[in-house]
Amino acid sequence: MSTVERHAASLRDEYAEMTRQRIVAAFVETLEDEEADDISMAAVAKRAKVAERTIYRHFKTRAELFAAAGEWIEDNVFSYIPFTSPDELPEIFRKLCKRFDRHPHLARAIAMTRAGRRVRADFRRHLIDQHRKAMAPLVRHLPAKEVRQAEALASYLNNVLAWNAMREDFGMTSAEIADAIEWALTTLLKDVRQRDAAAARSGKSDKKSGKSPRKRTAAAKVPA
Repeated sequence: MSTVERHAASLRDEYAEMTRQRIVAAFVETLEDEEADDISMAAVAKRAKVAERTIYRHFKTRAELFAAAGEWIEDNVFSYIPFTSPDELPEIFRKLCKRFDRHPHLARAIAMTRAGRRVRADFRRHLIDQHRKAMAPLVRHLPAKEVRQAEALASYLNNVLAWNAMREDFGMTSAEIADAIEWALTTLLKDVRQRDAAAARSGKSDKKSGKSPRKRTAAAKVPA
């Protein structure tokens, strides 16, 4: 390939990427502006100033476009904030509340509409996985049922759904919501630590005695 041909190919690729990004941005703007539970490709094409067939040239399926929109929102609007400990979650949620306030219609659409839920599906899976990893050191001795409950509660509290529900149902400001979530998370984590410590003590006691809790109880009922 000659230098001229390489340059032309580079320009085509650059233009294609610009068109792709314009389509994604148009989709996000449409999601933010419209109350509909789904987004028509015709509306996205009109906003992006491209033909509808151009959308499908860049995104073979609607799922591909939804995934790209989720990545765009994560990178450019709400941004994923990494964490390694659940104790970081209250401050992270407080920062997210400020971002939700800057784009309240988009935050609500992501929380409440079918299209929004599809857009955030990959992000939520990633976030749930991070919650699971962060909670792991706190729940080493708990039964699987309580581990799932702790992971689910921490994940749900650090969630745009919580922000939207408190904002719409109770008229709370983002600062009030952040305070409430901090209270709930702090209470949850304190209880999880207490339960895990109690389970650890019980496990050590059982190991030392060589008896399961059930066997020890049964033995205690036998008359001396």
